[in-house]
This record gives sequence, structure tokens and C-alpha cells, in this order.
Amino acid sequence: MCNKEEQTRTTVTCTVLVLLLVLSNASVLLASDRTHLADVRVMFDRIETLKADLASVHEWKQDGFSRHIDHLAIQTIVRLNAIAPAILSGPEVDRSQRQELLALFDEAVELALERDEALDRRGAAERELVPKFEQSPEADIARAFMEGLMLFRERYLTELAEQARIRQAGAMATDALIERVSKRVTPIVEVLSGQIRLDAMTLDELRSRLTGEPLDEDLKVAIKLVQAKQSRNLDRLERILDASERLGLDITEQWSLLVREHGAIDVGLLQSGVFYQLWNEEWQQLRESFSHKGPNVLLRTLLFIFILAAAGVAAKLIRIPLRALLSREGINLSVLLRHIVVSLSSGLVLLAGIIVALTALGVPLGHLFAGLGVIGIIFGLAVQDPLRNLAAGVMILVYRPYDMDDHIKLGNEDGYVKRMNLLATTISTLDNKSVIIPNGRIWGETIINFTANRIRRVDIKTSVAYTEDLERVEAVLLNLLEEQDYVLKKPEPSVHVCGMEESAVGIIVKSWVKTQDYFPAYWDLNRKVKQRLDAEGIEIPFPQRVVTMISQDDD
Repeated sequence: MCNKEEQTRTTVTCTVLVLLLVLSNASVLLASDRTHLADVRVMFDRIETLKADLASVHEWKQDGFSRHIDHLAIQTIVRLNAIAPAILSGPEVDRSQRQELLALFDEAVELALERDEALDRRGAAERELVPKFEQSPEADIARAFMEGLMLFRERYLTELAEQARIRQAGAMATDALIERVSKRVTPIVEVLSGQIRLDAMTLDELRSRLTGEPLDEDLKVAIKLVQAKQSRNLDRLERILDASERLGLDITEQWSLLVREHGAIDVGLLQSGVFYQLWNEEWQQLRESFSHKGPNVLLRTLLFIFILAAAGVAAKLIRIPLRALLSREGINLSVLLRHIVVSLSSGLVLLAGIIVALTALGVPLGHLFAGLGVIGIIFGLAVQDPLRNLAAGVMILVYRPYDMDDHIKLGNEDGYVKRMNLLATTISTLDNKSVIIPNGRIWGETIINFTANRIRRVDIKTSVAYTEDLERVEAVLLNLLEEQDYVLKKPEPSVHVCGMEESAVGIIVKSWVKTQDYFPAYWDLNRKVKQRLDAEGIEIPFPQRVVTMISQDDD
């Protein structure tokens, strides 16, 4: 029983201590809030004193003095907004503190709106002295000064919008404040939006003119100036939209304008209605553009396709009469050169058709040729090896070391020429492999052309025993050559002793054949020489070795 009473007393004691601690902390917080409010009151009084002293300051010092007042005023309002939520959410018993806060709120509103009007008047006066697009150090300084004034105005309006939000959270009347601040914010938003749209149209027009006159430096300078102005206005609009959003104003259209003109994905795109607004505007522009320009664009597109198709057909058809013309007897051109001429002519016809088609589509040829020229220079510097191959291809066409279907040997590559352009030559090897060799490498090596001449000599090497009658051997082999139809009478075939080897006498059989008969004759004569020597009983020796074995027993 005693234990229960003791537990009850302990519980009551702890509860009382906790309540005393809470009340003590609350009193400390209230005292702290009162101190803060007193500090804010002191700052407001100081600002009023500075405002009274402003009239006595020299004119050339007034701008600096005014900015000092604006700086202190914004700091004071920011501090007031920072401590207000804690006071409004505090105990209801401290009504005097809440009344003091409301009085400071009202004073902050009047001060901010008064300074906003002063800044607006000063900015308008400065704006009258500086033309929009004047380029000079003085104009740049004036624009920077006006930008600073605008930043102060935006800070005032943003803090007033924040105060409206704080009042709403504290269940205080805000309609009058929102209406007064909105009357200041709305014109700024509307003027900036209209100016941004106007500058966007101006930029489009200037860029369109620059397309037709790409070397006009004045147009380039004008575009740069309007772009700088547009960038400043977009930054201003983005800042003032923050205040508008806190006031609860409908800024969907302005956010869509900001996102579109910035040309990048922005946080504003995620806001409700902005994406839908952008989509509607783009769709409307597309519909209007198609209704006005659609028929012309469709006609130009069809004409573009028709010209390209006609150029392609003409490029193919021109090959037929051109091949016939170049194949006439009076024109002494290599097959390779004829092939290149036909290909280049066809390509030029197609290129001319593409240029005409682009002209019909409305593409300015001046820009196209200028761009191609720049690209050509860059390409030429970057690809020196292809240029070397191109030069070598031209030299090959001029000096004609080989032609189509010629049998040539280039280093380790041996085969027939199948294709050639100005950059490379394709060879089909004897085992039917395709080898593509750059012309630069070909022109730098020794070229052996086996089919450049009408006839070729077939050399067959054999050997006979030292015991054979060489005159008889020569007669037998000459008779064999005379029997072959593919062996030419002139130059006359011949048989020679080409050396005395270790086990036999070397014999070489030389006969002349047409170039196209070379390989069939070579294989056939090798076989028939062996068969004729066997038939005549002429010995074809092979190397022999006599090995004598000496054993130790013979010693």
C-alpha cells in the first residue's frame, strides 16, 4: 500500500517538473521572440531616419544612399518573415506580441511597396537616357545599374509574397495584401512576357535574313544584341515567377513561354498545365503553318523527289551512249579510263540533279557551296592518304601500266585486274581471292604486267643424262614444238643447253605463244616433253649418291 502511494507521489512530482520545464522554455522562447521583434522595430526606425536624411544628400550620392536603404529594408523584411512563423504558432495568450507582429507586417508592406515605386521611377529615368541597343561602356554600366534596380524590386515583391504565405498559414487575412502585391507583380510579368515574345520574333526574322546574307556582319551583331537582351529578360521572368507562384497567380502560360524560349527541359515543365500549354501552342503553330505553307511545302517536296528520280534515271541512261562513244575505233582509251570516265559522268549528272532538287526545295546554294568548301578543306587536311591514292589513280590512268583483265604482279600479289577507281584497284588472284590495293601503294612499287604484250614465251626446263646425244635431244624436242598448233612459227622456237648439273645436263625448251594461250601451253608442254623423252628412250636422270660404309673391322 505504501509502495503504491510512493509511486503516485513520484508520478505527480515528475509531471509537475515537466510542466514547469515546458513553461520555462516557452517563456524563454517568448522572451527571445520579443527581443527579435524589438530588433526589427529598431531596424525599421533606423530605415525611417535614413529615408528622412535622403533629401539632404547630394544628388550624385543619392543612388548609393538609396541602395543602402534598400539593402537594410530587405534584410529587415527577411528577418521579420523568418521569426514570424514561430510567433504565429506560439501560445494564444500572448496577444500583444501577435499585435506587434501584425503592426510590423503592415509597416513592412508599406515600406516595400514605397521602395518598389521609387525603384521603378529610378529605373524608368535611367532607361530614358540609354538607347536599347547602344554599344558603349556607359550603356553597359547603365544596363548593369538597371539590372541591380530590378533585382531589388524582385526581392521586395518576393518577400511580400512570402509574407502573404505566412499570413495564410497563421489564419490571418491576406486578400488585401495579395491584391496589392499582385497589382505590382502582374504588370512586370506581362511586360516581360510580351517583350520576350517580341524579341523571339525579331530573332527569327534576323536569323532568316542571315540565312540569305551569311556574310552580313551587321546582322550578326544585331542578333547578338537581341540575344543578350532576351537572355536578361528570361532571367528576370524566371525570378519574378517565383513571387507570382507564392501569390497563387496563374502563371502556366508564362512558365510555358520560359521553357520554350530557354530551349531546354526546365523544372517549370513539371508544373501542372505547363506541358499541356506547350503542347497546345506547338500544335496550334503547326496547324497554322501547315494551313499557310502546307501546299507549297508539299509541292516542293514532290518536285524534289521527281527531280532526284529523274536525275537517277538520267545518270543510268547516259552510261549507254557514253560507253558506245568511247568504244569507237578512233578513240584510244584504256578500258580502265573508259570505265572511270563513264562513272564520273554518271556521278556528275546525279550531282547536278541533287543541286537542282535542293534549289527547288528552297535550300540556298550559297550556303551549301560555302559549307562544302569548308568541309572539303577540313577533309583534305584530315585524309592525306586518300588524296595520295587519288593522285596515284590519276597517274595510273594517264600512263596505263595495266588495264582491265590484265594479269599483273605487285609485290607478293599476283592476279587479274577486275576493278579500279581513283582510290584503289581490285585484283582477283590465281586462286580466286579478291585483293584491294590502294593506288598509292601500286604506284610506289614495281608493276609486272604479264598480258601487256600480244605474245609470250613459254620456257620448259628439263635435264638428260650425260650419256645422251645432245644433238638428238635437241632435234626431238624441236620436232615436238613444231607439232603443236599453239606454238608460233615466228619467233622460232628453240632448244638450248642451259647448264651442266651434278647428275645431268640442263635443257631449256623455248617457244612463243599468244598471251591468252600461255598457261594452257605451259601445262601441256611440260607433260608432252616428259612423254616424248620417255618415248625416245632418252634418260631423264635423278640425283644419285654412292655411300660407302667403313666399319672398324676393316681396319
